Amino acid sequence: MDEPPQKTRFDLAGALAVLKGRKTALIYMHDNPDPDALAAAMGLKWLLEYELGATVTLAHGGIVGRAQNRAMVDTLKVTLMPVEQIDPDAFEVIALVDSQPETGNNSLPVGHRIDIVIDHHPVRPGSARAAWCDIRPDFGATSTIVFEYLRTRGVPLDARLATAFFFALRTETRDLGREATDAERDAYLSLITQVDHGLLYRMSHPKVPCAHFAALDRALRSAQVFGDIVAVNLGTLRYPDLVAESQVLQFQGTACAEHRTQRGKESGQQDQHRINSIFSNRTGFPIGTVGWHRTFRSCLNDSHASDLQLGFLVLKRQGGKRYSGSSADFEKLSSIHGNLLLRTKE
Repeated sequence: MDEPPQKTRFDLAGALAVLKGRKTALIYMHDNPDPDALAAAMGLKWLLEYELGATVTLAHGGIVGRAQNRAMVDTLKVTLMPVEQIDPDAFEVIALVDSQPETGNNSLPVGHRIDIVIDHHPVRPGSARAAWCDIRPDFGATSTIVFEYLRTRGVPLDARLATAFFFALRTETRDLGREATDAERDAYLSLITQVDHGLLYRMSHPKVPCAHFAALDRALRSAQVFGDIVAVNLGTLRYPDLVAESQVLQFQGTACAEHRTQRGKESGQQDQHRINSIFSNRTGFPIGTVGWHRTFRSCLNDSHASDLQLGFLVLKRQGGKRYSGSSADFEKLSSIHGNLLLRTKE
């Protein structure tokens, strides 16, 4: 039997040559960036500074909400610029990491010029307009791709960047236990000798606010079981990543949907308006996206029955889970309001 064709290697030297002479760059991440997005952006910034001598700005929409994410930004002293303060037309290079154009989970203006797209999620049509388009759905993390760039070009890392990459790999793949490939394992072993373990400890064990424990208490007191579904009404959240931080998510062997609010833009109150409908770009449902892994994440809009039904369809389609509750259970679920966390029991 013939050997399968080898995957075409990305022409990094050629991609850099196209950008030669450009001295300002803007790197977008997905909104509410996580460690993988942050490390990928930091690594690309490092590469463009080293290879092009460019001045590079990191931009993001939303907030850095989860305690570990905030600890990473604070500990590593990552300078981030809110997108509201950015004019993308003022930059010669526009990049997007850990996301893709027109996916609904980043603040790159729709249809805007894009020069670099680097991601590990399935390819989206809008990415094709980037001359530097490196999308590897078979990888477990975007930061792995960027780390490979630096190794290929022989760019030395400092302890701060090595720690960022290592932390991203740990969190994105759950210590190489979730969707990790040989590329992640190789990067992990290469980085571990360069890591500042004091910085790593501070990021891995951040202090959490009182709101974290209040949300956990509400979750445990309000949990209801409907067939294979566990519904938790978390009420109004002060910041969206309380859902991800909550220990109630640590059920073994489940497919889950995390339901979160986002900061209101129309009013001065936080998280008082509707729960945005955000589903993974791997589901194929065109109603916005977030990153998706085997622990499924999404948002529902105001807990309407139609949205809940769509949520169940997504769980069945991607996770192989089936909703086995009765129609009466479904009606009960559709009447629960607030920030919902739904999980299917294994």
